[in-house]
Amino acid sequence: MSHNPAPPRWPLIALRVFAALSALLALIQPFLAGGFLQGYYPLLDAHLMAAMILATAVLLAAVSAVLAWRLSGSPANLAIQYGILLLCCVAQISLGFSRVLLLHIPLGVGIFVMAEKFVADVFRTRSAPAAAGPAEPAAVPAEPAAAPAVAE
Repeated sequence: MSHNPAPPRWPLIALRVFAALSALLALIQPFLAGGFLQGYYPLLDAHLMAAMILATAVLLAAVSAVLAWRLSGSPANLAIQYGILLLCCVAQISLGFSRVLLLHIPLGVGIFVMAEKFVADVFRTRSAPAAAGPAEPAAVPAEPAAAPAVAE
């Protein structure tokens, strides 16, 4: 019987929820921007609101990734990936407010690609198995084997 309990699953479940939400919001953003560029101007406010929710979801995914790494034994690279994605989202929002579209649009494409790749990585990740308890001692033979006689 194992003395070490299984690692908690809730950090990985939370990471999956926030990663999926981030990927969905990153998918919606180009449509909102395209609608604004088509002439439906209220979509600019929707684009801004979705960007804020996206950044929040990425922040929560980063926190969940750190918790999944530390508590559940998930790979540390997920925390690093979502940390980088969070920095990109902050830069993206800043560029959007400054109307630097020359950088805002390509960075948006990069954020989309990262969000979609990272969510696939998250759903491929499994929790670390529970650590095995103390090992059972190996069976010790009752009598040591006799050494073969050496002819001189």
